[in-house]
Amino acid sequence: MTEWFGLAAELVDLIGEPATMKLLAARGGTEITIPQRIGGSQLAGIVGHDAAMRMAEHFGAGKLVLPTGSARGAGGRRAEAMRLLKKGHSLSEVALACGLHTRTITNYRRQMRVGDDARQGRWEF
Repeated sequence: MTEWFGLAAELVDLIGEPATMKLLAARGGTEITIPQRIGGSQLAGIVGHDAAMRMAEHFGAGKLVLPTGSARGAGGRRAEAMRLLKKGHSLSEVALACGLHTRTITNYRRQMRVGDDARQGRWEF
């Protein structure tokens, strides 16, 4: 099981991991509106009527700022990004899959290469 943090962990406890993952994939990093009437709402379309009702009861109607789609913590995103880089995925593919910027992925790739060089030793001239 994945380790969740902050509001994402609260959502997992409230509506379950699959619904939380759908919500964060669709709207992560943005502000959503929890409507007073759930039926036919965009929120219900994403997480299902029952989960949307639980969210409305728990948070009340109004605005809610969601964490990014990869709200599993920076360590989880970094590890996943490095795993994908090792498998040969492109910068763009890794950035999109992990919810990170391509600059971040470039830095991770550089760190991986520096780590490989450090194991080989250095020549002193």
